[in-house]
Amino acid sequence: MRTASGWASFMLRFIGAVGAAFVVAFAGVSWAVRGFPSPNGMLRSTMWTSSSETASVQAAPAPGSGGIVAPLSPLVDKTFGGPDSKEFERKAWIAQHTSQSDKNPKLDKLRMDALQAATAYKLSPCDKTMKKNLVDALTAYTRAWVMKLDCTRPMGMMLFCSDKKMQDAAETFDTPLDKRVQEALHEAFDEQGIIRADFPADIREDVLQFAGPGLWSDESPVCRARRVQIEPR
Repeated sequence: MRTASGWASFMLRFIGAVGAAFVVAFAGVSWAVRGFPSPNGMLRSTMWTSSSETASVQAAPAPGSGGIVAPLSPLVDKTFGGPDSKEFERKAWIAQHTSQSDKNPKLDKLRMDALQAATAYKLSPCDKTMKKNLVDALTAYTRAWVMKLDCTRPMGMMLFCSDKKMQDAAETFDTPLDKRVQEALHEAFDEQGIIRADFPADIREDVLQFAGPGLWSDESPVCRARRVQIEPR
């Protein structure tokens, strides 16, 4: 025969069991009503709903657009399609198709002399007069850069040149016309026939930045066209 405390413990366990059974039964009925969905199915449904809503938002035509659906424009930055990129492309186009400069009359004369001498030498790289004209023109052009830099350079080093002076010199000789000059110089020196020793000693190393690879490592006192004729095949 149970005591009063035993009956109380029994009733508590009974009530708990009934409550648990009710919760399980309610959950089972709710699951059946929803068609016995699985956790993966619910996840796929959620993902599909989210993707569909996103696609609907992206594909929805703008009011008044006549119902034409177009893909969303990609985000752009300065490295591709941005304002900085467009400005760079504009300057590159100007350099290639025009002769704009900083309108400095003295520098413009030196630029045009160098451009004309380089173009003429490319056409006649074995002509002594064309060679002299190019050496003289590049010498004057390089001296103008040295004057603009205006700093002491022991052994050609920039240790005592301020950042501002180097920046000013770089910008002065980076106009669209200068780009054309330097491109023409590179093409001219690719024909060979001119060596470093042809230039004055004080600017002999400075001309390299304008002359290009043709004077850096494969210099030859004989022009390329003549070398082809005299070198054995």
